[in-house]
Amino acid sequence: MHTLEQLTTFIAVYEKGSYSAAAKLLGKSRTTVREHVMAFEDGVGYSLFVIEGRKAIPTDKASKLYFQAKVVEKQNRELYHFSQALFASDVHSVTIVHDVFAPMTMMVNIEEKIRQHYPNITVNWLHRTRPEALEMLNDGSADLALMPNRDMVFAETEVTWRSIANLQLKCFASVSSPLAALEEVTINELQGQTQYLTENFLALNVGFAKVSPRRHVVSNHDLLCELIKRDGWAVMPTDYLLPYLNSGELVELNIKESPIGKGIGLNVFFAIGKDTQQEFADIIDWFEEQGRLLG
Repeated sequence: MHTLEQLTTFIAVYEKGSYSAAAKLLGKSRTTVREHVMAFEDGVGYSLFVIEGRKAIPTDKASKLYFQAKVVEKQNRELYHFSQALFASDVHSVTIVHDVFAPMTMMVNIEEKIRQHYPNITVNWLHRTRPEALEMLNDGSADLALMPNRDMVFAETEVTWRSIANLQLKCFASVSSPLAALEEVTINELQGQTQYLTENFLALNVGFAKVSPRRHVVSNHDLLCELIKRDGWAVMPTDYLLPYLNSGELVELNIKESPIGKGIGLNVFFAIGKDTQQEFADIIDWFEEQGRLLG
């Protein structure tokens, strides 16, 4: 019978590709890591890695075992975080970090809901990149994170999430842009102009995020809008650009080829066990409610 320590060590070696790298990750000696793997191999009755120089190459059986091992390890950590959340103190403030793609109307409505039901709670809204947001959830400096979905089974760190909406992303440019004069805009024509995009959109690594060879990354939403009023184009949710569209400063482009203009999932991320506290459970439910209104 394997132990959780052996399972964790197996996963580390599998993901890092060597005993030494796994030892560094786990804060253990290389010898200890090797002993845990060998003990795990004795328990399952077959080899998990073939050692080639400094590399640990997974066997076919190890590759089949990895996903299930990852699930068990994740469930064990979830149990720990859940048990710790039961001892949490009363909630006096809520810090919500968000991506620039998070709909403004949703955040305003959530703020109003919290004020109505929990008038004594202080609410902080902070714009952060995805890595920053997940790190803040881990260290407790943020409670919730409103971020796009990467379409992955596991998040980059030990948090959980709820899917709350599907945002329709569309392509926008200045009314004075040569693109605005076209009835239909092709990918080739987009590639001839500067593309402005947010840090998180670039980090999601979806194909339609990287269209033009001239890509300028902008973390501030207001600056991005001001820049595309003068030059270039950007893919953004319509909700964020409504004031500029209504004023006639920006226009939506009619893209001939897909997938420009496709949807992207929006999740609310939180530490495992956070939703055991009534205040946070309510706020997460309100995010789901607001997401349904967007759909």
